[in-house]
Amino acid sequence: MFKSDPIFTLEEKVVRIERTFDAPIQLVWEVWTNPLHIAKWWGPKGFTNPTVEFDFQVGGSYRIVMRSPEGVDYPIIGKFLEITPFQSFVISDLVDEHPDEWVKEVQKMAGITGDREILNSKLRVLFEESDGKTKVILLTEFANNQIRDGFANSGMKEGWSESFEKLEENALPKANQICIERKLNHPQEIVFKAFSNPLTISNWWGPNGFKTTTKTMDFKVGGKWIFTMDGPDGTIWPNTIEYKEIKEFDYLEYIHGSGDKNKNDDFLVNINLIALEKNQTLVKLQMTFSDTNVRNAKLKIGAIEGGKQTLSRLGQYLEK
Repeated sequence: MFKSDPIFTLEEKVVRIERTFDAPIQLVWEVWTNPLHIAKWWGPKGFTNPTVEFDFQVGGSYRIVMRSPEGVDYPIIGKFLEITPFQSFVISDLVDEHPDEWVKEVQKMAGITGDREILNSKLRVLFEESDGKTKVILLTEFANNQIRDGFANSGMKEGWSESFEKLEENALPKANQICIERKLNHPQEIVFKAFSNPLTISNWWGPNGFKTTTKTMDFKVGGKWIFTMDGPDGTIWPNTIEYKEIKEFDYLEYIHGSGDKNKNDDFLVNINLIALEKNQTLVKLQMTFSDTNVRNAKLKIGAIEGGKQTLSRLGQYLEK
């Protein structure tokens, strides 16, 4: 089993932490940039994240509220300063809302006094893929080496190490799976009906630029949905879905492939629709492939982005 320990080093005004994950860069990038995934792993063990707001665009803001096992909240806020997809992003890391006790403790370790703003920092997150594994490099830049050392001595290494363990255990999918999640501002029943209605599913199914044409759809266990997807380049892709399990409003399970038995390209799809408060629904879509190589090939042709675009189109369709 692959195992990677974090590497912790000090540079001029910078704490550098590295960790390699046994997953392609598309998956690691997703769990770092999707707030639904971030909530599963951010913070040391025992901490939860009741609030994760993540406007992932340059100039956008974020706010993550880490809650300790004792119930103390440690809000982290800032803005996205730079984003280079699948390579890096840079955020400001502000401690404006952290508890006074924490601020005093870190100041004491750093041997400084004054306003808490001096503890603010900038975090650069780099992603490097090699042989199907992804190295994540964190470069946290402080105002000076004194503050850098105060943070380094306050459990920074231990906290990030435990976060990385949670990321690997709770957020990254299995080696032959792809997981996509999105929160929709619509009731569970309405979302379920969008998946089950043969007259309207073609209005939103598929990535941006694709057109879906339904031939037949028999929405029941053992039934099939046979359709084509016309790509932006004019390529026509035959598709067949065979429903294996249906729990009204809650769950779908089906086999998805081209319909050509000679291609042996079927994969399993599980969709959980979880009702949230305020008429919201969490869509959790999981695709399971025959092996890791097939999964990785799907990643390279944009499976995650395609799935996210499809769910985005679903949300736009429901808004209408």
